[in-house]
Amino acid sequence: MKSTNKWLIPLILVAGFVFILSLRQLSDPDLGFHLKYGQWIVQHHQVPTHDLSTYSVTANRYIDLQWLFQALIFQCYRWGGYPAISVLVCILVCTIFLILLIMNRKEGIPLPSTIFWFLIAFLLIDPRIAPRPELFTFIFILVTLLVLDDYTRRTKDRLFLLPITMLFWCNMHALYFLGIFIIFVYAVAKWIEDKKADRRLSLWAIISLTICILNPYGLNGLLFPWELLTRFDPDNLFNQHVQEFIPFFANRGFLFRDYLFLLLLLGTLLLVIVNFSATRVHELILLSCTALLAITSIRNIPLFVLVSFPLVSRLSVTTLQRFRYRSKFLAGSVFLILIMIPSLLIPRLITNAFYLESKSFNKTGLGINPSHQPYHATRFLLDHHLDGKVMNSLGFGGWLSWVLPQPVFIDGRLEVMKESLYQDITKSWDGGLPHLVARYEPDLIIYNYLKYYPWTLQLKEMKSWRLIYADGFSAIFARQNYRSDIPELNLFTLPEISSLTKNGIAGSWIRGFYCKPDFLTIDSLHMALFRAQMISGNYREQNKQQARIQFNAANGLYQEKLFRDAVAHYDTAIQLDPGYSKAYNNRGMIRALYLHDLSGAIADFNAAIRIDPDYADAWVGRGSVKFMQKDPEGACNDWKKAQLLGSQQAGRLIELNCNHK
Repeated sequence: MKSTNKWLIPLILVAGFVFILSLRQLSDPDLGFHLKYGQWIVQHHQVPTHDLSTYSVTANRYIDLQWLFQALIFQCYRWGGYPAISVLVCILVCTIFLILLIMNRKEGIPLPSTIFWFLIAFLLIDPRIAPRPELFTFIFILVTLLVLDDYTRRTKDRLFLLPITMLFWCNMHALYFLGIFIIFVYAVAKWIEDKKADRRLSLWAIISLTICILNPYGLNGLLFPWELLTRFDPDNLFNQHVQEFIPFFANRGFLFRDYLFLLLLLGTLLLVIVNFSATRVHELILLSCTALLAITSIRNIPLFVLVSFPLVSRLSVTTLQRFRYRSKFLAGSVFLILIMIPSLLIPRLITNAFYLESKSFNKTGLGINPSHQPYHATRFLLDHHLDGKVMNSLGFGGWLSWVLPQPVFIDGRLEVMKESLYQDITKSWDGGLPHLVARYEPDLIIYNYLKYYPWTLQLKEMKSWRLIYADGFSAIFARQNYRSDIPELNLFTLPEISSLTKNGIAGSWIRGFYCKPDFLTIDSLHMALFRAQMISGNYREQNKQQARIQFNAANGLYQEKLFRDAVAHYDTAIQLDPGYSKAYNNRGMIRALYLHDLSGAIADFNAAIRIDPDYADAWVGRGSVKFMQKDPEGACNDWKKAQLLGSQQAGRLIELNCNHK
């Protein structure tokens, strides 16, 4: 009894870590359109069938299978404002924690194993803790597993809960089909193990599937998730550009969390091999499928974590029982580790040093995160009654659609936007912004200049536009003939680029335990970069020197195979010196070879060639990407141009791939 009581201390500490980890400000770019449609659903007592928040795709169909979630968070907002939504997210994550604890207690798994795997699980789930309907999907997955385990292992028949769960699930999130898959996996596995079909389980599986047609869209809603599967196709445009869809092993700039997932993946495989006879058929199937999903797309990592959690907890105990002579030493070591790690993490969560070091935009607290939502920019628009036609960057669309009275250009609903419009947006990053502006004729352009910096470089040359607002990551431009009473922002009021040399972003590691990061300095650094981009004419020599420093740093990171960090430094070099063709070329090479972002690579090589038409390496690079895109004719044409410019590499490529044609 005393031994069990002792382990309550690390359990409480880890529970506290999970609580603080989940109590965070609202940073998710989808929050705005969830609130927008939740409000519309509550007010009209029906669900939308087409787009209601943009002017660019108003005729497009919108199957809103997350309508119940949207209505729920809007009601939370009505009851308690934005802090109530933060509290809801915290409650949902703590519910996941509680269900996992119940599952392991039912299996008789000792607390040390459960607590250890809790730490790993929630460090991996961290990126998906947001006001999104997938939090309900995580809960529904665990409830489904719990009901099925009770039936197949503990002879507790609560199968009637399955269709009830599916009824809520299919009206909360399009990933409800995972529940159907899990139920049928259990049914098939029981058939294999018992050598006969379990008629009762099969019946409830069919009922659970059938009940999913009870959504507002009927059969169309039932089949809609299959349309979303196209996003996992490597040739899909969204798959190539949206960070959360990239394959795990394409994410070359690994953070600590990525190595942790890799260890979990390998550790689970090893535990299954060592304890294969103790692993059930349904566990093998679910582990294999969720591991494949996680490797295919990093957004699916939590699915593998949740499915593997009870199994790795159980198998790790089984494995350690074979080494009883070390049990006391291991127990003492694990106890100290499980005391120390949450004790170190909790203060860093409170100060937000944890998020800054993991390159996350999240912050501990309640309500809106103004460092990631364009909160202040929209206040500027509302305070000045700027209700003209808006063109916006993708991540801003959700919030703008919720706050502004006018429709927006785009928001985060990719299934509504479709690939054709997104293709136009990708072209706008490579000199196509004037064409996009001419097509849609906006009065205002509001965007994230840290991500859409090619827009800044183009807007600087578009004399019919003027800058009227800038903050730590947002910029607003207005047409010259629109609301002339709003003055142009004086660039010289923004911070100097020299502030880039100051070391004040994160401070020391020790200060992260008691001192909050200087977010004002971070915003100043961002605005200094924006000012550097906006300077007309030739850049000052100081800016070019800073760009060379960033370029050389990027080259060093590339040599160390830290590809995403290298890209970040190339980004800064280009912001400081937009005419830096070598930075474009090197970034394009990394995007093509290591990040599998072929469209982004083409855009970079195009920029390098536009700046320096005689840049042979850029022609070689663009040709190589075209060859990857199965355009051999375009590739050979580019390589021939590079050969004329003296590239021996181009000659070899032509000999290998072009001369036989």
